[in-house]
Amino acid sequence: MKYTKVAAIAAAIALAATACGGGDDDKADSGAAKDPAQLKVWMMGDGTPEQTKFLDGVETEFKTKHPGTDVVIKYVPWPQVATTFQKAAAGGEGPDVTELGNTDVQSHIEQGSLADVSDLFDKWADGKTLNKTAVENDRSGGKTYAVPWYGGVRGVWFRKDWFDELKIEQPKTWAELSAAAKKIQDAKKVPGIGVASDQTNALLSFIWGNGGDVAVKEGDKFVGKLDQPQVKEAVDFYTGLLTKDKVASAKYVGKNELEGPQRDFALGKLGMYFDGSWAFKEMKKVSDKNVDKWAVFPIPTKAGGNAPVMAGGSDLAVWKDSKAKDAAFDYITVLNNAKNAQAWADYSGFSSMRSDVKFTDPKLAIFTEIAGNTKFPPIGAGWAEFEQAKKVLPNTIKAIMQGKASDGELKKANEQANTLLNP
Repeated sequence: MKYTKVAAIAAAIALAATACGGGDDDKADSGAAKDPAQLKVWMMGDGTPEQTKFLDGVETEFKTKHPGTDVVIKYVPWPQVATTFQKAAAGGEGPDVTELGNTDVQSHIEQGSLADVSDLFDKWADGKTLNKTAVENDRSGGKTYAVPWYGGVRGVWFRKDWFDELKIEQPKTWAELSAAAKKIQDAKKVPGIGVASDQTNALLSFIWGNGGDVAVKEGDKFVGKLDQPQVKEAVDFYTGLLTKDKVASAKYVGKNELEGPQRDFALGKLGMYFDGSWAFKEMKKVSDKNVDKWAVFPIPTKAGGNAPVMAGGSDLAVWKDSKAKDAAFDYITVLNNAKNAQAWADYSGFSSMRSDVKFTDPKLAIFTEIAGNTKFPPIGAGWAEFEQAKKVLPNTIKAIMQGKASDGELKKANEQANTLLNP
């Protein structure tokens, strides 16, 4: 298997109406029996030796059906994803198979970048094992354009040994969460909980768990709901862990979970923080000696119970103008079969979107329970602009944490939702 990494692109290239590229001229036509000489696969991220080894195994299995095809992997670092796809859509060389962030799928469908794989998906028996909510996110107009691969949901990582020592019960309400953080802070002289402002997924759980939403579809438009009382109450609690209850540290304002809370928690400098199953292997690299002291519980609602969670993650798609669509979809089915899905979940720490694949490590089993209550934000062509480019929710939370009134900031955010979510 060949591997390449894309170079940084200095400026974004305007999106073209029709995607192009996707394969060499000597590839077989879509649906033809002849193996393509080469299959180009884009994977997001920098890649690791472990991932390379995993993908080598996938290629070996793929070649039992397509012995004449050379699989070429290109790793696309996440900061370069948008411009790399824009270049391909504007006339550059696109892939045959690509990994996509699941919140970006609808945008790519609207841009016409992805192939309709409805017939191939319907014939794939394993498709019935995939999370139905995630599958619906990959459809438009009754057609299927992508396949859910893996996902990740957030929970509350906590120091189980401290909870046991201080006789703290698992928090099931907001009040209990704050009280637990206060008790840890007083006893251990570290922040009770890490609250990163640039962490939309955790924030959404508090909003959804309180009956609020970012926006809802009314007719053919998204209508913002960020100015509603349920949202304000959730946001006030989330930011208030720092500003009112004072059980969180200001050092995480303007940062995401990777830029502070994760490492501090692993080192025993933090009582709790919000993160996913994938954090486990990263924290073990920081402080393997503390592994047995960590555990997870679901993000609670105000009144009690588990809040809905956003299943961020990646899907797999065939590029629209690939000349080897059948082989490309075959590669997806091999990459996402039960054996390889299990291997990927155990390596990456991300949950498989297959119902028949669970984490091998019992410490991560709670994330399967948490993932049973998933929800998606108002995903469409405007979500990437709203959340990733303009960072509306992170900037709103940051401003409130820095002293701005939540009423005014949420009103501004709602106006942006009404505009950006309806491009």
